[in-house]
Amino acid sequence: MIIALIAIGVILLGVTIWLLSIDGSYHVKRSIKINTSKDEAFKLVSDFNTLKTWSPWLCMEPDAKVEITNDGKGVGAVNKWVGELVGSGEIEHIAINDNVSIDQEIRFIKPFKSKSQVYWQFDDSDGDYEVTWGMKGAMPFFFKFMAKQMEPWIGMDYERGLKMIKDLIEKGSIASDITIEGTTSLDGFKYIAHKVTCPMYEVGDYMKKSFEKINTVCDAKEYDAGLAFSIYHKFDFTDPECTYSSGVPFKDGLEVSDDLYTDHYPDIKAVKVKFKGDYEHLGNGWAAAFSYMRYKKLKMNKKISPIEIYRTDPRKEPNPENWITDIYIPIK
Repeated sequence: MIIALIAIGVILLGVTIWLLSIDGSYHVKRSIKINTSKDEAFKLVSDFNTLKTWSPWLCMEPDAKVEITNDGKGVGAVNKWVGELVGSGEIEHIAINDNVSIDQEIRFIKPFKSKSQVYWQFDDSDGDYEVTWGMKGAMPFFFKFMAKQMEPWIGMDYERGLKMIKDLIEKGSIASDITIEGTTSLDGFKYIAHKVTCPMYEVGDYMKKSFEKINTVCDAKEYDAGLAFSIYHKFDFTDPECTYSSGVPFKDGLEVSDDLYTDHYPDIKAVKVKFKGDYEHLGNGWAAAFSYMRYKKLKMNKKISPIEIYRTDPRKEPNPENWITDIYIPIK
């Protein structure tokens, strides 16, 4: 017993020394150019009443409880939230320099307590206005090892939020609607696809080229697949590289060229999210799926790659608001 206690003490001491050696601070920032006046962008961001519209977190859970003080504007205004997927916390306006910058403090309560400094900058940029969203802080002592992961995690959230701000200002609306359908199943199918490894931030452009190849093969045989899909073989928010396959269900007679292949996607049990809207905002659907899994304490089946199935053909339906995509994350 004494030996066991000594061993535990040595392990705890080692962990403590390791954590003391880690820099738990982080600094995340993302920017986007918006075709608008600086004051319009500033008014949107500085008013907490608009936050639920473009928040990369609240868009996953529109029923989350939100409480706003001071009419949501000016120094001292606070936005509080409580939800199953988004946890709980609050953000406060600390300093405001009209049409130039906003300083905020965000205080998380759940899933764990922490406090960070958030800032916004609004700058002229070649006729447009560049909006920058940043966060500085330090992880709690026992979570210091997670500091390096904050950059890609929060960074992708900020990118999603900035894209929604841009659409809201430039187009007047955001083509992003999420329905979490929970645990379900998906029947397996044989498919023909194009496999690619590319930088994560260029996936959209690469996929367009992949589907051009697939469409050429299908059009030659006058084959209307009815749906298309992308399988994410390597998909990690903390890794700048992604490997995917884009394709359609296989039909006898389709020619498999050197840059295409056929395979079979298995029957799966999965978490399903229905996303309706522009592919530009598909990240909102994926974030909702992973958040739901964490809330329900479901474990991903890493032996099977996640898949998104496109139920709408953009060549037939040009309005992105009507595009439907089903997201499936295999679970154990």
